[in-house]
Amino acid sequence: MSLLEKRLANDLQDIQGGILRLGRGVHKALSNAIRGLLAEDRELSYMTVLGDHPINREVDALNLKCHRFIAKHLPSAGHLRFISSSLRIIILIERLGDYAVTISREASQLETALEGSFKADLEKMSSDALSMLAQALEAYEKQDTSLAADTVGMAKKVDRDYVLAYSDLLVPEGGNLSRSDQFGRLVIIRQVERVSDQAKNLCEEVIFATTGETKQRRRYRLLFLADTDDGATQMAVAICRKYHADRIQADSLGARHVDAVRSDVRELCESKGLDLSGLDPSTPYRDAGHWANHDVLVTINSDISDFVDHVPYGVVPVRWDIPGDASLETTFQVISGQVDDLVHLVRGPATS
Repeated sequence: MSLLEKRLANDLQDIQGGILRLGRGVHKALSNAIRGLLAEDRELSYMTVLGDHPINREVDALNLKCHRFIAKHLPSAGHLRFISSSLRIIILIERLGDYAVTISREASQLETALEGSFKADLEKMSSDALSMLAQALEAYEKQDTSLAADTVGMAKKVDRDYVLAYSDLLVPEGGNLSRSDQFGRLVIIRQVERVSDQAKNLCEEVIFATTGETKQRRRYRLLFLADTDDGATQMAVAICRKYHADRIQADSLGARHVDAVRSDVRELCESKGLDLSGLDPSTPYRDAGHWANHDVLVTINSDISDFVDHVPYGVVPVRWDIPGDASLETTFQVISGQVDDLVHLVRGPATS
């Protein structure tokens, strides 16, 4: 190994070691924040807040080391992936430190002690999130892609914990709290849930740095709605299936039941090279929870209130209007243009 190679290896090891120390320091800060919260130890909460200052200084120092490494070694290929990944990891670890501060500040302001099912669910949620972070740091230390992939799956467990803790705030006992305490508890569980999100991001960076593989974006979920699911809605789904299947998952529903797709619609779609096989008219969901399984609800010549009383959080309704006297060909062209515009808006050009 040449002298330059030794210097490069030493600098990489120094950066990786610094990130590990930073990560473990932040893990300890989060553990202290949770411990101070659960034990009503305000002194520990205040010290956790003050302890964020050395973390921020270490973040600045590591950022400087990474930029000096780039200027000094002009890295390429695997070394460049490692450094670019390291810069992102430093940012996410800094955010984790901020979560510890927020939890501690909220803990020091609570008027009523945590108790009952909320405290039990929060304690479990925190334990799961911290375990996930510890495992993510281990995956980074060993550059173990298998361990990183396994750790990503743990986020679902923390998400379930979050739902339970959030539900605890909606029961009568939670309603007896002051608005300040309710808000404080909501902020705390949100910060803990974010710990698992950042741990997952850390694992994805490990996989990228080691293999060059980037996270695959999920397909965006569209649901097309109209009075009957036998015309324009079927066109929209068929267009999505042919031209945007890698980025879009499309389904359709009608307010009123019909037995089959209109024959003229099927013939037009087939003449355009669109496949309607397996597409049959559907009617609205009976279970209101199913509406939340979509990102955008596109209503055609209808209001969203014709289908659902309440639009779930995170779901966006969009209305498209097509003149009632439009020919079938015109309807197809309008729908095709609207679909392309919407896909481009939410997912970007096809080459992205």
